Amino acid sequence: MSKSQPGETETETERESSSQSFTGTGLPRVEDHRILTGKAEYIHDITPENCLHMTLVRSMHAHADIASIDASEAEAHPECELVLTAEDLKESYHPMPTGVGRVKIGATGEAVELPEWALADQTARFVGEPVALVVASNRYAAEDVADLVEVEYDTLEAVADGMDAREDEVVLHESIGTNVVDNEHIEFGDPDAAFEEADHVVEGEYSWGRISGVPLETAGVVAQYDEESDSFDIDCNIQLHTLVDDMIHEPLGYDADDVRISVPPDVGGSYGTKIGIHRYCCLAAMASKELERPVKYEEDRIENLQGGDMHSSDREYEVRMAVDDDGTMRGLDVWFVDDFGAFPRYPINQVLKPLSVVTNSYEIDDVSYEYDLVLTNKTSQTAYRGFGVDPHIYALEMLVDQAAREIGMDPTEFRRRNLITPDQMPYTLPSKNIYDSGDYPATLDRIEEIIEDERDGGLLDPEVVESKREEGKYRGVQPSVIIEPGVSGSDWTDRQRSNREALDERSRDEVEELPEHLRAELREDGTVHAFLATDSSGQGHQTLVSQLLADELEILPSDIEVGYLDSVDAPTEYGSAASRMAVMLSGATVGVAERLVESAVELAADHWGVSTDDVTYQDGTVERLDADGSFSLADLAELDAERDERLTSVSYNYDHPATEYEEFDEALAQKFPVYPTAAFGANAPIVEVDVETGEVDILKFYTVRDCGTMLNPMIVEGQAHGGIAQGVGAALLEEFGYEDDGQPQAITLFDYLLPSIETVPEIEMEHTETPSPFTETGAKGVGEGGMIDAPASIATSINAALDPLEIDEPANRIPVSPDHLRTKLRDDE
Repeated sequence: MSKSQPGETETETERESSSQSFTGTGLPRVEDHRILTGKAEYIHDITPENCLHMTLVRSMHAHADIASIDASEAEAHPECELVLTAEDLKESYHPMPTGVGRVKIGATGEAVELPEWALADQTARFVGEPVALVVASNRYAAEDVADLVEVEYDTLEAVADGMDAREDEVVLHESIGTNVVDNEHIEFGDPDAAFEEADHVVEGEYSWGRISGVPLETAGVVAQYDEESDSFDIDCNIQLHTLVDDMIHEPLGYDADDVRISVPPDVGGSYGTKIGIHRYCCLAAMASKELERPVKYEEDRIENLQGGDMHSSDREYEVRMAVDDDGTMRGLDVWFVDDFGAFPRYPINQVLKPLSVVTNSYEIDDVSYEYDLVLTNKTSQTAYRGFGVDPHIYALEMLVDQAAREIGMDPTEFRRRNLITPDQMPYTLPSKNIYDSGDYPATLDRIEEIIEDERDGGLLDPEVVESKREEGKYRGVQPSVIIEPGVSGSDWTDRQRSNREALDERSRDEVEELPEHLRAELREDGTVHAFLATDSSGQGHQTLVSQLLADELEILPSDIEVGYLDSVDAPTEYGSAASRMAVMLSGATVGVAERLVESAVELAADHWGVSTDDVTYQDGTVERLDADGSFSLADLAELDAERDERLTSVSYNYDHPATEYEEFDEALAQKFPVYPTAAFGANAPIVEVDVETGEVDILKFYTVRDCGTMLNPMIVEGQAHGGIAQGVGAALLEEFGYEDDGQPQAITLFDYLLPSIETVPEIEMEHTETPSPFTETGAKGVGEGGMIDAPASIATSINAALDPLEIDEPANRIPVSPDHLRTKLRDDE
């Protein structure tokens, strides 16, 4: 909380008078003291009295019919409290809704239900899918009891490759008869003409392997059923708890008001992945109702890696670009297959989000965009930082380099010639999304200056580069550029989950985007308490609210305490995801502060019996203009406590920017996602490739970024550094590989390699600031940029480093593993 805890002192950055602004300064995060001193409260710290513990029996097969489940020996164990299977659930509960409600089958467009039970019903479709739950007195006993549950399987042929799944030789769900659960071909402009008329057509094929956020804290839930009120209290570290609560209360068969979902003050990372933990919430709640006792479940690391429903995009791309001799990009053609695992969770969102940056930062009018979404015998996908944009940017940036080589132009100059320029802002894409502001050429120019400095006596000095080549180590760099779309709305999400056809027929007036909600109230000790409707997983929301409220109310951040609302007390809103909170939460904070000041002035004026025009607010004090008299915030809270209806407890909903500006009318009237902010970045990672081992060492990572107004530069840099670290992991290390029979190859951290202090390079970061004209504070989204752009820039730099060897796109798959590079080097000898 932002109010000082025992043993804390106010930081030196806190002002001694109200004349100093906190916004735009690197105010240390108010969350960090409790985290660093061991006082943070995570889901692990919540264990109610009389609590039982749940574990899961999971399938060892990728595809198998469940012939029988014998729990008799398990139930005879003295520590066993409960064993449930899908057959038990079907007596009282319901399937989990998929992320899209219905799936669109192949090219026919037929929309059908594809129910998924919290426990596998009749057939297990991926290794790690839960087939039974066990509850015992403690987790250790629960594991022992789970070992006694005997499951007999009839194994089936599995399909673990997305391209193979398209052939439907092995079908996962007989009820729909195909593995292709969505297919769409979208065109903007006249791409056929662009490709026919262009001087060159350049093609590329690229692969993006599935990864995950692997948060430090795994999924956890504590569910308590109350028989008297016939309701549930669920504590869990889920993300977007007010938006996805339907995925918990619907399987339970209860209304939303009867299932109170609370998120602990501290969550050890999510990056989108914990949106997908509703299965555990449902199962713990069901077990609690059966036993009428609290039930707790905490996922272990193997469960998290193997069957946690937390994997990200898994794509194969075929892309083409139409280019003229003078370097003009004429057209773009994107086709890809996304392997979504056993069940569709958020496929429509994840494949449509790239349309918000469909041409990246380049001016291309004619675009074809087509995808196939397929199901395989793998863990299901959920959201992950970047949410489908990262592989899209990777494929495009690789293709840009390929096109530059085709026409004999320097790749950086090729980029520069096609960049959208400041005088074109706000810029409307072919997909009708809008880039709000930015000077893309200047950012690229600055990264080029940095590289030139390194060529003059630095890491890229020609003599150093040549000396390293003699040792078999090739250095290089190729700048790449990216757009980070920010501030997702929810209207397009909800409509596609419920009724996709309505998207094609809606009018602009029908569009609703969920706002961001914030409450604030004065306390009699003179402090201000704010309550977030969103949940946090380490982003620094409490710090942001404290800074902005302190400035708007002209008080100290230490006089502000920030807490959270549960799913019943909070209105439904989108929450913390999609590079959204810097914009939405700052807008809500400014709005609630203005209302609090208005209420304070109204309260004082009413007490004095004067007009509000005769009262002013300054430095946390309300004063009369026509006579002596003033009230502190503590005085006002005391006055307000005597009233029947409090004036100094206020709330504010900050509307999604796209609904406030007519520039977005055309975008909102169609079915594609709208992201009203566009952060921009240019990267230049200097890499060194050992051609004998295939290992890649990133010597230094340069980046120049523009996220609009930086509300807290320290948090901005932390977000960027963390995103780049994850991008390094994606580019070089991480991958959930699968055998042909669907058996996962990485189920421990010995096999699934994460970035570490040895692999994350020194990062040198510069910032430009072009405020967004569409947001309250000028801020743009910043949370996903590093993950979106780092893999692309590392891959283009690897290609540049190995260019003297004339190898055909050595970094044509992510991750660029040593094994992959050795194979490319060997095959091209």
